[in-house]
Amino acid sequence: SGGDADDEDDPPVGGTRCQGYYDVMGQWDPPFNCNAGVFLYCCGTCFYRFCCQFRQQRLDQSICSNYDTPIWANTGKPVATITEGQGDQERDRTHLIVYIICGVVAIMVLVGIFTKLGLEKS
Repeated sequence: SGGDADDEDDPPVGGTRCQGYYDVMGQWDPPFNCNAGVFLYCCGTCFYRFCCQFRQQRLDQSICSNYDTPIWANTGKPVATITEGQGDQERDRTHLIVYIICGVVAIMVLVGIFTKLGLEKS
């Protein structure tokens, strides 16, 4: 009966706090308090934490080591690739095509206007 008495201790006043941590995707999950109704304990795993009801299921957060940014998540500045340079050339070609089409349309409109004026005068 000695072991059961430990599990039936009074729950913590105001609940417990789950520390902020980096999950398996490298995203920071901020700290939160477990104080909603009977869900007073921080439970789960080092990489996925939630509030639970029973003290014996709580997570010992001191054994976790995912409180710093994972090394693999530090990507740094991306290196310029050849395709990025080609993308700029493609964009320049697209602009050139648009300018040519607009120029042809403008010339056709001007030719139409001058033709109409010429026919009206004669």
